[in-house]
Amino acid sequence: MRYLYFVILFFCVFLFSSCTYHFKLDDIIESPKLVLYCYPGSGDTTIVHLSRSLPVSQKGELSQGLKAANVLISVNDETMHFSWTNDSIPGIPAQSYYVVKKYKDGDKINITASADGMKTVSAATIIPKPFPLKSVDLIRKETDMDKLQFQIHFDDDASTKDYYAMRIEYKQMYWSNGNYSESISPIVFDLDDEPLLNNSSGLDDILMNENDFYQNLYYWDDTKIQGKSYTFRLNTYYMADYEDDFITPDGYEHIVCKTKYRVILYSLSEEFYKFLKSLNEQKNNGLGHSELAPIRATYTNVINGIGVVGGCRILRTQWIDNLKDD
Repeated sequence: MRYLYFVILFFCVFLFSSCTYHFKLDDIIESPKLVLYCYPGSGDTTIVHLSRSLPVSQKGELSQGLKAANVLISVNDETMHFSWTNDSIPGIPAQSYYVVKKYKDGDKINITASADGMKTVSAATIIPKPFPLKSVDLIRKETDMDKLQFQIHFDDDASTKDYYAMRIEYKQMYWSNGNYSESISPIVFDLDDEPLLNNSSGLDDILMNENDFYQNLYYWDDTKIQGKSYTFRLNTYYMADYEDDFITPDGYEHIVCKTKYRVILYSLSEEFYKFLKSLNEQKNNGLGHSELAPIRATYTNVINGIGVVGGCRILRTQWIDNLKDD
């Protein structure tokens, strides 16, 4: 079947190779727009990243932050001003706007921003409920002891439409003759035992479509599980802890290596979910990158501008010890 794909690809390239249209980028007149990103609800500090877009007809570099703008947040019709920080402070990156505010489930958020020479932008979202986690279990898969399986149990609320995401990290702790180092990385899961996230089909294989998750952030909505209890079953390779001595040119080296895991769970607003979904569709649009299909647009809910304002709640577990090698 892959032969059929290459035949179709060759035919399309041959068919469209003589279709050309010349135009000048200077003919495309577009004014810069405000670019606004904000994810309220993930903590008691809300951060706005504000910048100016760069139209294709103009030269220059993209700005990292836009100072001297007027940025407001309305929470259930109560308005507050954002403050600007030029330098990074704990929990807040440099060249960004921030406001300290705690939210409740269902709070209605509206953010507006204005700057000289550009249209005022605005976007609205709602603060979602916290992730309904019940428990997290790690087991060795019975049919394949080389696999470690994460079982994430949660209860969906039948009364609301809910959107979720999940990312699981592993931390490798390494001692060499008492000298310590560590690294933290996301896990790319085998989804063969997870039907809710495994959306690939035979047609995807024929067309060489990818079904990866952007930044290893696995996302879903409750369409198939609304009001039900559900358990994710996510597989990865089992990495056993070890301790041993090795002979090196400099003598003996005593090595200790241990692994721990952390589960990060997200409740998302509909706007945040649509934005994340559009990023994944762009990344997995292989035919679009080959110029055989349209490039998918990035979702935005920012009126008169670019970007997204999306409510988000984050739940992080403590670091979980690795299973012992029986």
